[in-house]
Amino acid sequence: MSRTILVFGQKTFKLVVPDDAKLTFGPWSPPTGENKYSGQVSDRALVGTLRIYRGTKSTENILAVFSGVTGFRDLSLDYAEEVAKEEGATIWKSDQNGYEREEKVNRERRWITPELENRNE
Repeated sequence: MSRTILVFGQKTFKLVVPDDAKLTFGPWSPPTGENKYSGQVSDRALVGTLRIYRGTKSTENILAVFSGVTGFRDLSLDYAEEVAKEEGATIWKSDQNGYEREEKVNRERRWITPELENRNE
């Protein structure tokens, strides 16, 4: 039985991956020399490459390689996001009696399960 993976990056897309396939995630090529231990992480370093293999990691067993990937997850995982909602108004008044400012703010936090678009592309 296959599994469906949701991939994030410049584009968000779904992949149906065979059960016998292996996924790896990391940089396009490992850092070398001073870059490896510099301690400074660039935005480019946070973007990875998702590779899908069948069997061993040899070149002839590669099914797909996707660069520019920032993350991925199996859609069988239950996933929820915490969303903060804030509504408010600021009223100010300045006259001969001075300056007055009043803020009314309503804050709310809740967990949601994002709906995925059903695309047949």
